[in-house]
Amino acid sequence: MLLQGWAIALGICSAGILFLGLVAVVCAVRVLRYWDHGADTSRQIRLESETWLSSALMQYGLVFQLLSLVLLVLAADSFSSLLVGAMCATGAFMANPYGIPALLVKIVMVFFSGYWLLLHRLDSQSESYPLARLKYGYLLVLVPLLLTDGLLQFCYLYFLEPDVITSCCGVVFRSGEGDGRNLLDAFSTPTLLFIFYALAAGLLLLGLGIRVRLQQGHTSPGPVMGLFAVGWLLFFVVAIWAIIVVFSSYIYAMPHHRCPFDILQPEYGSIGYPIYLLLFAATFLGSGCGVAQLVRGVGDLAAAVFNFQSWALPLSLLLLTLFLLLTAYAPLSYILAGGES
Repeated sequence: MLLQGWAIALGICSAGILFLGLVAVVCAVRVLRYWDHGADTSRQIRLESETWLSSALMQYGLVFQLLSLVLLVLAADSFSSLLVGAMCATGAFMANPYGIPALLVKIVMVFFSGYWLLLHRLDSQSESYPLARLKYGYLLVLVPLLLTDGLLQFCYLYFLEPDVITSCCGVVFRSGEGDGRNLLDAFSTPTLLFIFYALAAGLLLLGLGIRVRLQQGHTSPGPVMGLFAVGWLLFFVVAIWAIIVVFSSYIYAMPHHRCPFDILQPEYGSIGYPIYLLLFAATFLGSGCGVAQLVRGVGDLAAAVFNFQSWALPLSLLLLTLFLLLTAYAPLSYILAGGES
């Protein structure tokens, strides 16, 4: 599959990201060793110039890393037409042991990359660059993860064989009734929906409380912001779970059709794109408020963090509300039409 158009595009994208990352690593090592913003030496001046260049390169690389997740899903959907037994991207990802890990790592990297971009944005708003060592130390952790992502993607594409029979989404996400429980059926549908909406309500209430304090010119205590951030990450997992187990079936109007990828198809109005975009954006902004809170006391970043939280937090709550309305549309339409008594 390495010679397929999508595979070539993914390979070029990953190679470019890793190249930019390795260039930034060289600068990161120098920053961690020699950075001294108060110094007026030629080495410090040269190092500051290098950080501007490497940071700009890394920003472009991480933005492409965010886009590579979409590219991988589109590639898997394209590969499904070439694989025996695959009817959508689910079957393509299940075609070898590297598909699902490659997808999960890319999802994790969306947030890890976004948090680095957030730290860089906050750092750039201060003349003393108080996060220089922190963000470049973080970069030394981030680049190995980018390398892992690239290797998993390469292994997935290299070992993808068209003549190997794989499973479709109807088998992978089928209900466990009658032949043992499926992993996604650990909770009944009412229990899962209760957890889903309880977490959403908790985030909305806690977020509104934090928003009131921000409007009064006060920031919330660190533990509260930490709870808010962790709640967002937990909600993200539960939301993906609920999309697969509950909401997708109503979108397809087929009770046994569970797939997180088919909702991206035009025949279903490509509704999956706004659903996932709202979820990812809301989760990043909400959890990002907690990440920003961690560096609020560093240098003179208090004002920058406050400004970020002042717009990111209410925007995350707005996106969450839109996400809840969009996911509830198909089930409510079905129920109001008399589909369930």
